[in-house]
Amino acid sequence: MTSAAERVERLRRATAAAGLDACLVTSDESIAYITGFRPLQLERLFAVVIRAGDGGAVVVPRLDEGQLDGAPEALPPVTYEAASDGIPELVSTLDGARHVGVEEYHLVFGRAQALAQRGLELQPAGSVVMGLRTRKDEREIEAVRQACALVETALSRMFDELQPGAVERVVNAGVESWLREQGATDAHPLILFGPDAANPHAEPGPRELAAGDVVCADLSACLDGYWGDLTRCATVASPSDWARSAWEVVRDAQAAAIAACRPGTAGRDVDLAQRRIVEARDDLGDCLHGAGHAIGLAIHEPPFLVPRTDTPLEEGMIFTIEPGLYRAGVGGIRLEDDVVVRVGEPEILSSLPLDLIEIPT
Repeated sequence: MTSAAERVERLRRATAAAGLDACLVTSDESIAYITGFRPLQLERLFAVVIRAGDGGAVVVPRLDEGQLDGAPEALPPVTYEAASDGIPELVSTLDGARHVGVEEYHLVFGRAQALAQRGLELQPAGSVVMGLRTRKDEREIEAVRQACALVETALSRMFDELQPGAVERVVNAGVESWLREQGATDAHPLILFGPDAANPHAEPGPRELAAGDVVCADLSACLDGYWGDLTRCATVASPSDWARSAWEVVRDAQAAAIAACRPGTAGRDVDLAQRRIVEARDDLGDCLHGAGHAIGLAIHEPPFLVPRTDTPLEEGMIFTIEPGLYRAGVGGIRLEDDVVVRVGEPEILSSLPLDLIEIPT
């Protein structure tokens, strides 16, 4: 297990190796990775400063200082009052640093501009931080496994209780409520009926479950800081020829992509393993997305398993593998599991069967 203090030192070494004077961490997940504290940012600045040589700090509003008891000793708190926006206090912790790496996809423009106006040269360093986060240790893998177990139970309960006439948004609200009652700190149910399921990110609405509908149930939940994310499908009564055929293609595509999850394989090649199977059956529907994405402290993390990703997979990375087929006006079929890249065979962190479930009328 990697301790918070060890993570600070690893990031310090990576910062120096990147030729930076300091690294500025501002995303919720990276702050949690380094300090154990997941901030509620809203409009307030939260930041971790790691200097290449030594020193660093956690910059927080005064009202959140009491939540930093578990932060590493190498990162003392620097607090600011409501009269400040936190920038002066942040700059003081960076005193003497000129070349500062930032999480370029998180640091907002206004704060970046304020730091640049004070003479700091900001450089993209998201890959420096994610270079530490992408490979999970065994404690992190177990945390994702436990989150998957919670999601499995939620999916099983939902399908056992689902009946024709159920309202899409009511089902989603009930599942989210149950997940939170079980300890999930965040949850994203996307349980879609019939034609709604042809849009993978549709907003659950007033549709009632009807005979002949496909159900595409994508559930994710955050437990003890880590996410699990699974998808299973069902039909009301016996599946149509389309639903059965699409499910079989997606099942085979998922198996091919999982088998490709090995150290050294480029992310785009994992996507290609599923894409060549799904796109060969364009008579059944469209391939709308890649094979999946890394998962951990965030539900979507890089690397992403899409055609543009040449990043090689490494042992300890965890990915969702989730091919799908979507036919407008009819529905969508997607199957998703969370998979650890191991030397040898990939490890699937869930045990829920992939069966196409039949909901009785």
